[in-house]
Amino acid sequence: MENKIKKIITHIVEVPLKNTWQISLYSANTRQHAVVEVILENGIHGFGEASPSPAFMGETAETIKLVNDLYLAPVLIGLPVDEIAIAHTKMDQAIYAQTAAKSAIDIALHDAWGKTLNQPLYKLIGGEVRETVPLTYVVGIKNNEDAYKEAIRRVNEGFNVIKIKVGNEPKRDIALVNLIRKAINDSGQEAKIRLDANQGYDVPTAIKVIRELEETGEIESVEQPVRKWNIFGIKEIREKVKTPIMIDETVFSLEDAMNAIKLGIADIINLKICKVGGIYQSKKIAALAEAAGMSCTVGSNLELGIGIAASAQFVTSTSVVKNPSDFICGAYLHEYDITKMPMMDLVKDGAMKVSEKPGLGIDVNTSLLGKGSK
Repeated sequence: MENKIKKIITHIVEVPLKNTWQISLYSANTRQHAVVEVILENGIHGFGEASPSPAFMGETAETIKLVNDLYLAPVLIGLPVDEIAIAHTKMDQAIYAQTAAKSAIDIALHDAWGKTLNQPLYKLIGGEVRETVPLTYVVGIKNNEDAYKEAIRRVNEGFNVIKIKVGNEPKRDIALVNLIRKAINDSGQEAKIRLDANQGYDVPTAIKVIRELEETGEIESVEQPVRKWNIFGIKEIREKVKTPIMIDETVFSLEDAMNAIKLGIADIINLKICKVGGIYQSKKIAALAEAAGMSCTVGSNLELGIGIAASAQFVTSTSVVKNPSDFICGAYLHEYDITKMPMMDLVKDGAMKVSEKPGLGIDVNTSLLGKGSK
């Protein structure tokens, strides 16, 4: 039977969070997810996901559904599912940017492709370069006592990197990092601390905070210290501190990555599969980073299990992702997931092993696609 695309459906699924999630850009108690279902003529269903926050992405689940229904799905119907490059060319010709919308479709195409060939996706996009994927645990902005307790609990569970969300109150940020750092040292663990300001600092503040923390110990990296457009500010910070600088919001595309590399503004790229256009575009950005002597990590937009599985398949098959990744973040924050098996069940000692099932290796509870959907 044909492996051509017969239909593309975009579901909007809203899932409450267990607690308020706060970073310097926004706070939220619930999350909307755009879940794409690609149906092939041979009857295979592939699933993809994007979970954009408007303040971070400039897209919402509603805009993704609109863009997919009106612009992207129509140009892809009838295309063989393994023609991924052609699919991206057609999507880019149909509408500019909209990288979260394109990511969700891209992931669904990859899932259906793997299912068509009865192979786990990582075998089709590079093979197994690592048996398990090292993970980072993310602590959102909260009072210092709660943040401290959460960080230490996860260190004791085996996470070797703890990412602390900062950017609102420099004095609080410094005090919290020193508190967690001392507790890690006292415990004899070898866990490292990563900071993520989510664009919250200005250039002088970022330099001051990082330098002060450097006086008392090591920070694994500082992620997106200032606004995403302030590329020269990021470069200035990198030149004035010892700590590696990571960029996230600054890179939404292959072209963004190339500009960052040409200007030498950072050491690490946070590659979010659901942000940059999906797996196909992520592989391109990873290759650029590798050629530039940089390293990558794969982050989270608080995806559910579909997005988490896509990230895990990508990291399993991509050698330049040398920094532990926090794409698992959403699994710990949502009240429930739409995958039949909780993604946390695949985590052991701060690392994750992907499923050997075809495609993304997950089973979607399709009855939940209508739960909170529009």
